[in-house]
Amino acid sequence: MTILMDEILQEIVDQAYGAACLGRTSDFSDQDMVFANVLAELEVTGDAMRYVDAEGRIAWKATPCLRDYLMDLQLDAEAEFEAEDV
Repeated sequence: MTILMDEILQEIVDQAYGAACLGRTSDFSDQDMVFANVLAELEVTGDAMRYVDAEGRIAWKATPCLRDYLMDLQLDAEAEFEAEDV
């Protein structure tokens, strides 16, 4: 089963899957289960939303709130980098 999502959510769930692989136990879930669980958590917290894409498939994308938060983090990191004396 393919879970359609935008680049931001794809990166988040890939990191969660990598963390799940590192902490592997006997009840380790497959990749799609990890993706589904992370997407469900993001949806509950308001960081992801479902939509119907141009081909009529259900997909997920980051909410504007999450995009703004990530942009603020990026701008802060860039400002700190520029402020450092090299």
